[in-house]
Amino acid sequence: MRDETDLLLQPCLPSPDVVARRVAGEYLLVPVRNGAAQMDYIFTANEVGSAIFLLLDGSRDGRDIARLLSRDFAVDEERARMDVVEFLRDLCEAGLVRPARPAGAP
Repeated sequence: MRDETDLLLQPCLPSPDVVARRVAGEYLLVPVRNGAAQMDYIFTANEVGSAIFLLLDGSRDGRDIARLLSRDFAVDEERARMDVVEFLRDLCEAGLVRPARPAGAP
C-alpha cells in the first residue's frame, strides 16, 4: 500500500496498535504492538500531520483528505496531495495506519 495511487485512493484507519495523544499542540503516535517497554520509536505529527491523522476514519481517501487540507490550510490542492501521500507513506511504513478494507474488497 505504499504506491502513491493506493495512498490517494485507499481509505485508511489508525492501527489498533497505536496510541495517539495530543501534547503541546502536536500529536504523539506511539506504537504499542509489544507493550510500552518494547517501543521502537515515538512518531511526532506537526499541525498538518495531526490534521491528516485525525481525518483517518476509514471513509475518506487521500484525495478527500487533501481537499479538506487545501481548504483548511489555504494551500494548493496538489501540494496538499503531496503532503498527504508523504505522511501516509511514513505512517504505513511505521505500521501506524492500515487500509480500511482488505486489498481487493469492494
